[in-house]
Amino acid sequence: MGKRSVASTAFGIVDLALAVLYAFLVFRVIPSRSSTFTGIALAASALLAGGGVGMIVQNRFGLVIAAVAASAMVAATFALILLLVASAAYLHGIYDGIGQAGTALAIIAALLAIEVVGLVPALQLVHLWRRRRETR
Repeated sequence: MGKRSVASTAFGIVDLALAVLYAFLVFRVIPSRSSTFTGIALAASALLAGGGVGMIVQNRFGLVIAAVAASAMVAATFALILLLVASAAYLHGIYDGIGQAGTALAIIAALLAIEVVGLVPALQLVHLWRRRRETR
């Protein structure tokens, strides 16, 4: 595809580090009895790891995989925010005063999701779009 990019390699390393961090968090820090939660978290880790390898390899196929992985993570971030906001609305509607604390926590979790789950993939997509435009 053109010349190798240091930024692409850096994004790949960050993706791999985040994949390991997510897997560590799911298995050691916040283990869950829910196989659905564990499966989704492991799928996100695998997706990020695949995108990271694609960014490091920097061939056409690898960059397509990286773009798909980053897009899926951004979409997952939007879904997570939507679910957290819906939870906040439910808690506020059902539990009124006590639910306000739960609502505040759900909103804080939604804001953290943007940083923890969605920021790096969003920046990576911008990088990939710019890189694609430069190679045309």
